[in-house]
Amino acid sequence: MKRATKLALVLLGVCLLAGCRQQMAEQPVYKPYRPSVFFKDGQSARPLVAGTVARGHLQEPAPFFTGMKPGVRAQQGPLAPEAEGASSPVLARLGPSLDRRDDYVSAFPVKLTEAVLRRGQERFGIYCAVCHDAAGTGFGKIVERGFTRPPSFHEDRLREAPVGYFFDVITNGYGSMPPYAVQVPPADRWAIVAYVRALQLSRHAEVNQLPAEIRQRLEKTEE
Repeated sequence: MKRATKLALVLLGVCLLAGCRQQMAEQPVYKPYRPSVFFKDGQSARPLVAGTVARGHLQEPAPFFTGMKPGVRAQQGPLAPEAEGASSPVLARLGPSLDRRDDYVSAFPVKLTEAVLRRGQERFGIYCAVCHDAAGTGFGKIVERGFTRPPSFHEDRLREAPVGYFFDVITNGYGSMPPYAVQVPPADRWAIVAYVRALQLSRHAEVNQLPAEIRQRLEKTEE
């Protein structure tokens, strides 16, 4: 076979290969939410099967995971674009603040039991007491060594703060306090908040609110 013939055959093969299509790589597809004439409802996206569970963490009910009332979303950083001038009940927020106390839940979204309080006491001792001290007055061991002193939980401002505010601070941090969302799961955060409330109550409880046996001890001490 002459050289010119061989060259012609090679060029013909190259042309034929250029005309081939990769059918599997170029299948017809729909982009998200585009209409379709194939399905009866006219939608390309198929509805979820009943009982489908979201992949990852489905954070519902929201108050348990955010400390916020339903319809309010906690958000760190700059104002979200969709919130600028929007009338939506979903609010962008810059972090924990008592200026927006109406955003927070005032009632615990968990059932308070002795076990929850004991768990909160344990977690408080591990993560919080180093700054806030065991009594919550803000004179923890690292404060004694120069770290910024946190406010006392027994100030009127914090005694009157809604429980959701404390949860938000633990979750997202505040001032010199770092966020503890990674170290402390939501259930333990609520347990800590419950224990903080117990500390606050312990400093301002009235005598008639105490159990009878404790009142008797106090009366003997006074004698």
